[in-house]
Amino acid sequence: MTAKPNILIFIDWFLPGFKAGGPIKSVANIVDSLNHRFNFFIITSDRDIDDEKPYDNEPLNQWVNKSNYTIAYLTEKKRKEFIIQTISNQKFTAIYFNSLFSKNYTLQPLRILKKHKANGKIIIAPRGMLGKGALQIKSFKKKVFLTLVRITGFYSGISWHATDKEEAQDIKRTFGKKTNIILIPNISILNINEKHILKKENELKLVFFSRISPKKNLFYTLQILNNLKKSNLTMDIYGSIEDENYWNKCSDYIDKNNLNIKYIKKLNPQEVQNTLNIYHFLFFPTHHENYGHVIVEALSSGCGLILSTNTPWRHLDRNKIGWDINLNKPEKFVEVIDHCYQMKQEEYDSYRKNCYQYVKNETTKIDAIELTGKMFSA
Repeated sequence: MTAKPNILIFIDWFLPGFKAGGPIKSVANIVDSLNHRFNFFIITSDRDIDDEKPYDNEPLNQWVNKSNYTIAYLTEKKRKEFIIQTISNQKFTAIYFNSLFSKNYTLQPLRILKKHKANGKIIIAPRGMLGKGALQIKSFKKKVFLTLVRITGFYSGISWHATDKEEAQDIKRTFGKKTNIILIPNISILNINEKHILKKENELKLVFFSRISPKKNLFYTLQILNNLKKSNLTMDIYGSIEDENYWNKCSDYIDKNNLNIKYIKKLNPQEVQNTLNIYHFLFFPTHHENYGHVIVEALSSGCGLILSTNTPWRHLDRNKIGWDINLNKPEKFVEVIDHCYQMKQEEYDSYRKNCYQYVKNETTKIDAIELTGKMFSA
């Protein structure tokens, strides 16, 4: 019997962490779908994003066997030593990075790989970090970094995993037309959760679910809703507070304008669908998403979409599952939300039905599992 190839994955945060959102979901879906074909070894940090203490009951700085993968939760002091030992003692068919800018789980490991001339195909998934909206945040620092790595050829000889055509264009724009790009959509593991909910005329329950940071654009969301002060229009906010100063700005704006908006809590992954399917629409005018797992989770929960045009999920109105609107047109957001507010049960039911069917169709068009397996193969 032929031994399964070994795949090494670097990611800043992984299970049981969840607050970093999409990248954790992306890697978990890869591992769940392909562990029968590959041995996955995951190197990650010893705590969830912004946590002060390591995980409880997880051994540190050693390999830990889980049901579908082997993982190492590393402390800052032991990280470099552990990575050197791993590269020196084990052969990998592919080494997969889930960040472009991560100092600890991309840049430092890449230097070690080059120094020790490690075997294996090196792949980087930038996870939307090269999108125009994402690059606008801390733009000067990112511009300097990208200029330096282009000049030094730091990323030469590396393959890039783009999850859609727009991300492939972003990579080429940054690193040149001859860059080796592998175009494969994210793997989605669907759990359709069909549920009927009431929708009265002149009532609307919106939800915002994402990490709270400037990239996700919560403050813009609040400004839109401030133009729609209707007694039965509510929005609940879920997600980890990544940027305290940004959240304080948002919280002060909610209080100052007496908006009918509440921050509920961060959600564990197992809570997401049962939470989303009690709301009418997900309101998510993000600056950039290269995929947006929360969008798939909303659709599979029957929750309609009100998005910016900065995601791969486009032409939503044509499919009668929601709207994608340019951030430069705040008046259009106001118009759409007002329409949703006035929507009656029969029209809303058709949106909810369309969401379930649409997500089934879209996520089965391309065999992302098979293509991802080919990407990792020798």
